Amino acid sequence: MILRTVTRHVRDQNWVAVFLDFLIVVVGIFVGLQVTDWNAQRQAKEREHAWLIQLSEDLDAMRAEFAVITDRAGARSEQALRVFRALETCDRDRASEGDFETVFARYQNQRTATIVSRTYDEMVGSGALAEMDDRSLSGRIAGLFGGLETYVEFIDGVRVSLPVVDRVIWQNVDLSFDTADRPALGGFDFEAICQNRELRNAVWEIQDLFFDWELITTRAIEQLESTANALDAHLNKSDAT
Repeated sequence: MILRTVTRHVRDQNWVAVFLDFLIVVVGIFVGLQVTDWNAQRQAKEREHAWLIQLSEDLDAMRAEFAVITDRAGARSEQALRVFRALETCDRDRASEGDFETVFARYQNQRTATIVSRTYDEMVGSGALAEMDDRSLSGRIAGLFGGLETYVEFIDGVRVSLPVVDRVIWQNVDLSFDTADRPALGGFDFEAICQNRELRNAVWEIQDLFFDWELITTRAIEQLESTANALDAHLNKSDAT
């Protein structure tokens, strides 16, 4: 239709009409491109929003698991320190029976949280993370998962000395299970073990393991909470607009 009109105007040498026809075509193409670009941006925003909702759910799952882990762990480094002081001074009253139970029977039970990285990996693989407009948030997200990888590697690293600790503990205390089939302390000769330098040093190492676990876990939780809060604020702002 437009081609026939232009051809007729050229044949009639109506150059004003030709110019107007050309202008209409240019404006039409420009508007079409703008609409296409706007629609592509809208779809990209919708995909990003969906990604971030899934990521928020992943972070919430990890927050819940960390909460359970830390609640069950308690302040084990303080328990181990009390046991070490009791052995160091040969004063059993400086530690409770629960302290000895934790240190000798449950020192291996230091859980590592499962890192839920499915959505993050998909965002990285698809380029969605790199294309986010909020560069601060994308940097936070990348930093979080880098930190969580370091957390897992660190926890695995601090367990290197456990086989040596096992040998010393197993030689000097009796281990058992409680009525719920959980690891329990069967018994030990306090007077004998407080004179055992190797065992005291093993307890020192257990305290150090507990302390390192608590420190790196606390840092991971703080980074997780900070990123989750920033992501929630971003999603709430997006929903409001």
